[in-house]
Amino acid sequence: MTDASTDLATRFEPKEYAILTADPQVFAARFHPSGKLLAAGGFDGRVRLWDLSTEEPKELPALTGHNGWIQAIAFSPDGQRLYAGDSWGKLSAWDMSGGEPQLVWSLDGAHDGWLRDLDVNADGSRLVTCGRDRVVRIWTTVDGAPLLEFRGHDTDVYSARFHPQQPFVVSGDDRGLVKQWSATDARVVREFDASVLYLEHRLQDVGGVRTLAFDRMGGQLAVGGTIPKNGATVQGTPSILMFDFETGELTHTLNLGDANHCFVHEIILHEEGFVMAVTSGTPGQGQVVFRRPGDEQPFFTTSKLSNCHSIHLHEPSGRLAVVATNRGSNGNGRQLGKDGEYAGNNSPIHLFRIAAALMERS
Repeated sequence: MTDASTDLATRFEPKEYAILTADPQVFAARFHPSGKLLAAGGFDGRVRLWDLSTEEPKELPALTGHNGWIQAIAFSPDGQRLYAGDSWGKLSAWDMSGGEPQLVWSLDGAHDGWLRDLDVNADGSRLVTCGRDRVVRIWTTVDGAPLLEFRGHDTDVYSARFHPQQPFVVSGDDRGLVKQWSATDARVVREFDASVLYLEHRLQDVGGVRTLAFDRMGGQLAVGGTIPKNGATVQGTPSILMFDFETGELTHTLNLGDANHCFVHEIILHEEGFVMAVTSGTPGQGQVVFRRPGDEQPFFTTSKLSNCHSIHLHEPSGRLAVVATNRGSNGNGRQLGKDGEYAGNNSPIHLFRIAAALMERS
């Protein structure tokens, strides 16, 4: 490990301080910009909320009204709104500025089928969504009015992001194609080739772009997924492709584990120049990985968590939330409890503090 990596390991090693158990499972957890609230989208159509302002996190009444799994969730930059999208294609917005959240608007048919991802632009005025219907859409955040529609993907679109500085949107599909769109007139500007993240294996489509992330200034675009080895019980190397956004050049390919670690599910590009990512594999494999793109090895990694699906950082407080799955999880119904009933899975939400934030406070 280089001196620079050693310094990063000292400053950014996460220390776990709490575990929140979400039962049934949740997809993703997001900190409120204040750091005092955590929201997570559930398999049961609820948005779960936890108060983090006290020493012990306390669960608050959940937000209801969705029909299916809530995979897509985000706060507005000012924390005034919370947005969520579900597997039935419903998109909703809540006012979070008062004592009790209030539903502002909802769209039952924002997408035809699964709404897989959403993102809010830098000034909080626009919302981008994508889904199983192969369409990317931009909405006004004030009332959910549709503004633009982007058509051109031939398969499911898993991720969409606003560029943080320029009027562009990027979207990635399950064949490894990333499109850059103009956010003013919906035309395709160019494409990024991430097809290494896709494999057709015995009539099964494996892999694709699972997540996208920009750095703070938008100079780098990270594309996450797996470099597939085979289908069925998927085997593949969890990987991140790093592109220079100005030139479109692929600058780094980060392989973050073995074939049984499978997918990168979420990425953060930290302003200190390293990648934070989580992976989910089989059987029960999960990782949290911190790595500089130019290094051969991570400066921090842990595989003590199972099937990690989400990572979110509240930088001012140094808090980090990782959504994982309970140990011994089983999807085929064969593991029965002492009462003879099948126990469903739950989601431990692991809360960490970054060492650098703790040192600054002391």
